Amino acid sequence: MAALLALASAICYGVSDFSGGLAARRSPAIAVVLVSNALSLVLALLTVALLPGSAYSGRDLLWGVAAGTVGLLGVVLLYRGLAIGPMSVVAPLTAVLSAIVPVVVGTVRGERPGVVAVAGVVLAIPAMVLISRQGGGLDVEGRPSRRAPRLTGAAVGSALCAGVSFGGFYVLLAQTGPDGGAWPLVGQRAASVAILLALSAAALLRGGRILPTGALMLATVAGLTDFLANLAYVSATHRGLLALVAVLSSLYPATTVLLARAVLRERLGRQQVGGLVLAGAAVALIAIH
Repeated sequence: MAALLALASAICYGVSDFSGGLAARRSPAIAVVLVSNALSLVLALLTVALLPGSAYSGRDLLWGVAAGTVGLLGVVLLYRGLAIGPMSVVAPLTAVLSAIVPVVVGTVRGERPGVVAVAGVVLAIPAMVLISRQGGGLDVEGRPSRRAPRLTGAAVGSALCAGVSFGGFYVLLAQTGPDGGAWPLVGQRAASVAILLALSAAALLRGGRILPTGALMLATVAGLTDFLANLAYVSATHRGLLALVAVLSSLYPATTVLLARAVLRERLGRQQVGGLVLAGAAVALIAIH
């Protein structure tokens, strides 16, 4: 059940990232994240109010606040990377680091990963290098795509920092108790919405629509699927090991890559394909440790 929930969260995270990243190409990333996070907060409040099994805990709420703050930084960085670089490169690069961080934290706390997990971490290093090579931005017929941005150092930097932030988010959210239900998600989204409102206060005071209609719809999809992903992840951490659940949840780029290929006609260069293969092997090895 833990593995199924973790994989479900990976699918939802991938849809959320694709939708949010596409919206961020049309509107400011902060506005996109504000709308998606506000929707997630409403859904979390409805869940604790309407569904049984959510026992209020101040401790869980605080862990959620901490996770929300760190995760917000990761989302903004990821959306920025997805907006200025090819989705099929930025998303996997972020996922590799977000998978490694929980393993490292577990090791510091006394967990000792086996040889297989160490091999996964070692494979992740050349995977990052290959994925970061220029060569994307082609359509499925091999021609330069007008809609696929080229890979830049800024996009790679955003992806790497987002990966570290997401890894911290996974670790913090996993500290919640098994009876908290959606309360940690209330704290998570309350923190992120409060920060975003403070950052967007000037724009909100000017009035008008925060997002155009198309971007608003995409941000709504991102908020809904992000909430479902977080709920599935929290449930999975209460049924399985942190390293296993976090790494399986980090498989979300598979969904993002498939959507980017189908909708945006993005295609990877050979070196990047090799990097993705190594990244997939790294995630798999870390997951089975």
